[in-house]
Amino acid sequence: MRNNIILAIVVPLLTVILSFLLATMVTVGGSSTGVARGLKGSNVYRIVSFFPYTIPAIVIGVIWSQVYDPSKGMLNGFLTHLPFGIGGHFNSFAWLGEVKSAMPASVFVIIWGFVGFYMVLFVAAIKGIPAELYDAARIDGAGRMRTMWSVTLPMVRETVQTAYVYLGVVALDAFVYMAALNPTGGPNNTTLTMSQDLYKTAFTEGHFGRACAMGVVLAGLTLIFAAIVFGVNRLIARREQ
Repeated sequence: MRNNIILAIVVPLLTVILSFLLATMVTVGGSSTGVARGLKGSNVYRIVSFFPYTIPAIVIGVIWSQVYDPSKGMLNGFLTHLPFGIGGHFNSFAWLGEVKSAMPASVFVIIWGFVGFYMVLFVAAIKGIPAELYDAARIDGAGRMRTMWSVTLPMVRETVQTAYVYLGVVALDAFVYMAALNPTGGPNNTTLTMSQDLYKTAFTEGHFGRACAMGVVLAGLTLIFAAIVFGVNRLIARREQ
């Protein structure tokens, strides 16, 4: 449960922030003069960012488990060539086998798989914002950060709320990613999630009644998470009125 709570806090927060920043860059992050537009070559950024989402979750997990492989993984192969003796620290480093790195490495994989999709979702929402609002903000002297915070974010708050709830549901489950990256739950159960424990209880130990109870608890946590997100969103909206 502790691991699931960590995932439910970190994964939605970082994914939403990165997706929103990327969406802002490719839609209204271009020149500060003239018509509001995105960065040059923004269509290429959209395609590249969305590509990971087209890969099935289990394939993403398998690919990154090979990338993190301590002996023949691409990540260690690259890092070991760093200068000034830094690369020596990554010689046969077990990213998924160390307590300090197993969870962050797993979180990165989940975020990498979802950032592109939610970036496209935010792009669609930002495209619906009237251009006159950005023109007025520029006339008032608002910079890019101020415009993003005071114009873009309030106008797409409902989309952000929806994305946060969906990502929270994914984080509270995360079975496919964690099972592909660390089927045994990682060192000292560092990456073990409730869904993995549920699967083990039901299909390995044969305790289906206990597994059903665990499923009910997981469903309850999911509903509580969604209620918290909706409550916080309403509180922020009331304060701004």
